[in-house]
Amino acid sequence: MYAVIVGAGEVGFHIATILSQEGHEVAVIDRKREATERASQELDVLAVQGNGASRRVLEQVSMGRADLLVAVTDSDEVNMIACMAAKQVGVPQTIARVRNPDYIEDEDTLSTGFMGVDHVIRPEAAVADEVVKLAGIPGALDVETFAHGQVWVVEVEAVWNSSVLRVPLREIRFPEGVIVTAVLRGGEAFIPRGDSWLEPGDRVFITGVPKGVIAAAASLTGQKEVPKRAILLGCGEIGMAVAQALEEQRVRLTVFEKDAQRAAEAAAALRRSLVLADEGIDEKVLAAEGVDECDLFIAATGDDRLNILTSLLARQMGAKRTISIVERTEFSRVVESVGVDVAISPRRMTASAILRFVRSGRVLSAAVLDKAAGEVLEFEVGPRSPICGRQLAEVDFPSGAVIGALVTGSEVHVPSGRSVVNEDDIAVVFTMPRSVRDVERLFSSRSLR
Repeated sequence: MYAVIVGAGEVGFHIATILSQEGHEVAVIDRKREATERASQELDVLAVQGNGASRRVLEQVSMGRADLLVAVTDSDEVNMIACMAAKQVGVPQTIARVRNPDYIEDEDTLSTGFMGVDHVIRPEAAVADEVVKLAGIPGALDVETFAHGQVWVVEVEAVWNSSVLRVPLREIRFPEGVIVTAVLRGGEAFIPRGDSWLEPGDRVFITGVPKGVIAAAASLTGQKEVPKRAILLGCGEIGMAVAQALEEQRVRLTVFEKDAQRAAEAAAALRRSLVLADEGIDEKVLAAEGVDECDLFIAATGDDRLNILTSLLARQMGAKRTISIVERTEFSRVVESVGVDVAISPRRMTASAILRFVRSGRVLSAAVLDKAAGEVLEFEVGPRSPICGRQLAEVDFPSGAVIGALVTGSEVHVPSGRSVVNEDDIAVVFTMPRSVRDVERLFSSRSLR
């Protein structure tokens, strides 16, 4: 595939990194010289400085032979115009990041109504949804949903006093329809076997039906209670979406917003929450609002440093769990190691949204797991896929991948070697980076280079 990426900021650079590492041909366009120099020096890509919405600049990167254009600049308008220009020269697939909800006509399909934009990605909406899902699963560090919500993949950290540690996985009675698909230990990910066991501090990825996954997560983390009391810092687009969702879950919420006008708008929109026009970084103010008794503290100000520092402060003052929105790469890599429970990266979620358009086969959705642990891909099995109609025991399935769940209609089950993968089944596959291409071959109806 030849992909052109307009915008080499955190999101664009991250997407370019993934695609170039997989051997795709990539061109990157950005107005800022430092951004293109960074891409040119650190990645195997063609980097061009200029306006990505300019047809002349697009011609410099041979846009006419591109398979995909991804526009992720900070300007919605530039992103949409770049897609339109790409369509005019025959690019088959275009993706634009759009933040302004005024451009979104249909919340279900995220259709912009603009000719030339095939798909829209909205990282802020995805981040808000992720925060809400994390809040609903005690101890969860990451939550991904597949097959219309029938299959969940949840990441948790195993605690030292869990009863299922240092016991062979084959001997653990996890709920029916649940499997441990991967383990991240000491920064290295691996797919466990029946004789593998879990250690304290392992990051464990559990796949299966929602009810069973929640029960398995509780056995590993010791946490069972959903939050009843929460504090939210920041009420921008992400914060407001989070606040409204938490209100629907009957969570008692206190919101801090330093911008007086925005705080007034939030107070008018939120019916059951206390909204304070305050920055929320003063220890006395936090103490007065009961940070020591809150079940969940969420920092979503748009300022990475402020989010990290206030999350650490809240944790030190007694908050049971903290979630911080962190955009910048140099922060997101270490933030959880210094005491923040969960760091959510909008750039990783954007990459997940784009991956389904890059992968071969009938990919319905994709997720990039945290700490580069791998990917989860949701495939619809086609009649010409090499895996279709065969027992898994007969398939040369890559060692760095595993099918966590098979969905046939409304039935979800963890497959065994005797399971047959049939046409129109949904397969939720965990794969480490080295095995992505082999997995694609099994589910693709065409040969891959």
